[in-house]
Amino acid sequence: MHAGTAEPLRVSPPEAVAYLLELEACGMRTRRSRYEGPTGIATIVMDAARQRGMALCNVRGQAPHYLQRATNPAVSRALLTAVSRLLDLELDLSPFEAAVRAFRTQCDQAVAQDAAVQAYVRQLEQDYDATGAEAPHPQREEDLNSEQLMHELEDFLRQEREGRGD
Repeated sequence: MHAGTAEPLRVSPPEAVAYLLELEACGMRTRRSRYEGPTGIATIVMDAARQRGMALCNVRGQAPHYLQRATNPAVSRALLTAVSRLLDLELDLSPFEAAVRAFRTQCDQAVAQDAAVQAYVRQLEQDYDATGAEAPHPQREEDLNSEQLMHELEDFLRQEREGRGD
């Protein structure tokens, strides 16, 4: 359902049909599905962005590398918060509160059981705090110089090829 309406969300991007036609033109056999609903959260977000005049929308969450294999409700909540603000949606994120607290408690307990892990996490936190003010800010599209970026990439690849990748 669309946020705030009773209309069901219908997703059938024309790009998908065009892609299938390209595959068929190359001799690949395809089968078109009759399913017309969302295929995942990314499809729903892209469709909502398109309806709001955005060419694309990609939102990613960051979790500590030592927690990558764990489902992290704090990251899920942060992603949903960003998407809801970006797309002007009203989402009830209160169910995440208890899950976030429980997850943080589990992480704290796991770290507390191993002195080496405690030291490692403490060092990571200190490193992060020390560079917090130096964190790069996202650039706007008009701030990017694609030609300069391409030259830098070519230089980097040339140096790698010549074995001077330091």
